[in-house]
Amino acid sequence: MTRHGGSRSLKRLNTPKFLQIKRKHGKFFMKPSSGPHPSRFCLPLLHIVRDLLKLVDNHREAKKLIGLGNFKVDGKVVKDTTYPVGLMDVLSIDRINKHYRILPDSHYGLILHEITEAESTFKLCRITQKTTIKGGHIQLNLHDGKNILIRVKDPSNTKEDVYRRMDVLRISIPDQQIIKHLKFKEGHLAIIMSGKNIGQVGKIITILKRFGPKASTVSIQRDDSHTETLYEYTFIIGQDQSEISMP
Repeated sequence: MTRHGGSRSLKRLNTPKFLQIKRKHGKFFMKPSSGPHPSRFCLPLLHIVRDLLKLVDNHREAKKLIGLGNFKVDGKVVKDTTYPVGLMDVLSIDRINKHYRILPDSHYGLILHEITEAESTFKLCRITQKTTIKGGHIQLNLHDGKNILIRVKDPSNTKEDVYRRMDVLRISIPDQQIIKHLKFKEGHLAIIMSGKNIGQVGKIITILKRFGPKASTVSIQRDDSHTETLYEYTFIIGQDQSEISMP
């Protein structure tokens, strides 16, 4: 990897705060590979191994450990040291039976939240787009770059099409089978995934749609307080209770 400020490096002073790195220790820091998660809102795998989990002491040791196939993201082995691990992704280390989910956090932005082995078998994915493909089948595009095909028996009567953008799917990993469908609606639980209120969890009280994604807002209630956030910042995590464990 280029260590001299090329396209594969970031200046440490310009890195997002959630990376939790020492900005005065060296000039450059690894840049995440291109992927489904925004480059400034994901954790490079090597950074997780070396700096957050502290499984090794240096870049060379971390690169070797990753290259041996010791780490899985969403159930699949990843050997790319700069692989972007992002929101709701599940990181598993089978050799030591440790599992983590990437969650938004008010202090760090993104954190590794340790979960049980049972919980590591699924993840939550938000529907970002829905398209009709050949044969009248429905393709759901998810926030983490995954796609799920919903087969339609009768294109003139698409009763299988019950999904909407912003809805969340609980899917098994790595085979991506839909376990549960969580609708984006008032009364459901949500976590704020970006902005000044990132990491806050509460029940959706109102959804106010206006023209344009940055004009629409959602009001979330937590205890006796209300928080207003952008429509796009809201990620459903359950109906009456959360589908995932929280910090």
